[in-house]
Amino acid sequence: MKKLFTLLIITAITINVFAQSPQKMSYQCVVRNASGALVTNQVVGIKISLLQGSTSGTAVYTEILTPTTNANGLVSIEIGGGTGFDLINWSAGPYFLKTETDPAGVTN
Repeated sequence: MKKLFTLLIITAITINVFAQSPQKMSYQCVVRNASGALVTNQVVGIKISLLQGSTSGTAVYTEILTPTTNANGLVSIEIGGGTGFDLINWSAGPYFLKTETDPAGVTN
């Protein structure tokens, strides 16, 4: 019984050591066009940039996404699916999130 208990403790510690959170951030926004009207049920182009140091700092990560808005103009995305997100040195912050949206769905 003592050996079984010891084995269970070692297994629990090992599982905790290897458990990691996903390398992504959730982000939601409501998309409106230049007139202020909701952009509903459409593909939109979104460019995400992480800027280091200030709101006009150097971009250390950039990602372009093309999600679809829902009936309320809401978009839900996960930031960090691109190459290089896992290489960001978070201790060298602060970091600022810059979003650029194209309601027409173009990614330029």
